[in-house]
Amino acid sequence: MKGSQNLSKKILWCIALRALLLQASWNFGRMQNLGFLFTVMPGFRRIYKGRQLQRECRRHLSYFNSNPVLALPIIGASLRLEEQKSRGEDLIMGVDDFKSAMAGPCAAMGDSFFWGTLRPLAASVAVWLALAGNAWSVVLFLLLYNVPAIGLRFCGFWQGYRRDYKIVDKLQSWRLSDLAYRLRFLLVVVLGGISAWVAFDGLGHVQLSVVWGWSIVPVVLLIGWLVRRGVSSLAMLIGLVSLLWIGLHLCNIVRL
Repeated sequence: MKGSQNLSKKILWCIALRALLLQASWNFGRMQNLGFLFTVMPGFRRIYKGRQLQRECRRHLSYFNSNPVLALPIIGASLRLEEQKSRGEDLIMGVDDFKSAMAGPCAAMGDSFFWGTLRPLAASVAVWLALAGNAWSVVLFLLLYNVPAIGLRFCGFWQGYRRDYKIVDKLQSWRLSDLAYRLRFLLVVVLGGISAWVAFDGLGHVQLSVVWGWSIVPVVLLIGWLVRRGVSSLAMLIGLVSLLWIGLHLCNIVRL
């Protein structure tokens, strides 16, 4: 038995908010499948009724795993396709096939941009402000990361629901991979600024030969090589700050 196929804005907003808990029931077996079903349940209860609702819920308990931000366009588009399917319309691709085809590319783009670039960049800016004694550095870190992430969650969900298959074109127009590539250059600049700040603050009263200034050249070359090798920016930041901290303590020991 089929229910009404029209989802109200109230139900859609409920689904979008539920998606914030997509990974709350993450599991090793099928990853985000329970979170996906929990997210879309308000819509499914509107679209399907009775035993058909049970069958559709079981179908969506299959394996699903993607980036939690870019999973929202997939969820929105899947809901639209479920509506079309319940009305008996012919689908170019089944809902399950669409989910599987989209999950991998969205995971790659989302992980690279949000976790591999935006989060380390936000953390680096926050560390710089923290070293300067700014008490709002933690708040700034949360804003720099969460405002784009949450904004793209909701934007992606509504775009997916309105566009169904055409969400692929919209995701390509965002060019997240190119943006991540450019932001990594900014991240290197910020890391360089942090290094200079720590070095100046720690060695400001220490009389050193000018030769020590040239010693930074191998470090810069090493960082450039690590970036080209794809080493995590966050790992480089932690390693660089640790080396500087050890170096400053060694200088103090030698001076004593």
